[in-house]
Amino acid sequence: MSSAPLLAALGLLLIYNGVTTPPAQRRSGVLVGLEARAADAGYPRVSGLLLLGMIGATTLAAFVLITGITSSTVVGSAGAAVISTLPLSFLRGRASRRRRGFRDAWPDGLATLIASVRAGVSLPESCSSLADRGPAELRPGFDAFVSSYRSTGSFVSAIHSLKGELADPIADRVGASLLLAHEVGGSDLVRVLSTTADFIMEDARVRKEIEARWSWTVTAARLAAAAPWLVLILMATRPEAARAYDSSTGALIILGGGVATFIGYRAMLRAARLPEERRLA
Repeated sequence: MSSAPLLAALGLLLIYNGVTTPPAQRRSGVLVGLEARAADAGYPRVSGLLLLGMIGATTLAAFVLITGITSSTVVGSAGAAVISTLPLSFLRGRASRRRRGFRDAWPDGLATLIASVRAGVSLPESCSSLADRGPAELRPGFDAFVSSYRSTGSFVSAIHSLKGELADPIADRVGASLLLAHEVGGSDLVRVLSTTADFIMEDARVRKEIEARWSWTVTAARLAAAAPWLVLILMATRPEAARAYDSSTGALIILGGGVATFIGYRAMLRAARLPEERRLA
């Protein structure tokens, strides 16, 4: 019995489901997660589909290149799997550097904001002044604040624009404090902002000390994870080694090595990783 009618019916069902399902429901958790990573790294306008395409293109290019060098599809697949993690590693590293930059910049920004409020300037004007006088890391967020406030006249919308542009947990907390002060009068605004600035500075000091102690461990973990695969690629450039790795036994050895490398590397990074603050909704 031919399966063509069954496949055709299944195809029509998938097309109907894709057309009738709202876009918000069609978006997979993978794409949402990729967009969140891109926003944390400072690319809030990069779509998850584009990032997924970049990962796919990187993986395909790595597979073609390594397979061409070694003449081994197994080694090419293993190398491509390792290299496919580079885009996410880049985003993770950039997000970490942005968070460190924000931790260093927010105390100065809050000090400027406190001085402006103490001078009798209104809260929206004090926030707007940080677009020109604030730390360089925070100016894009306060530029978004100024644009939103001028176009809508809503302090709430402007704060949400600030939080969305910076995509930073500290910005979320400061924004929540500013919204609360704006709604209830803000008699304790200076004290709240001063306490927040002190907490941020202390947290940054402790993190820098711990990261300095763990930096050699993280570097060693990365070298230990990358070295075996570089040696594998070099060995596979020899025809006899390439043929050996293309066998079922060679594939199992590479698979076992990949699993061991992944578990060891992730365990080392988890041991050295400091808890990160979650963004507020």
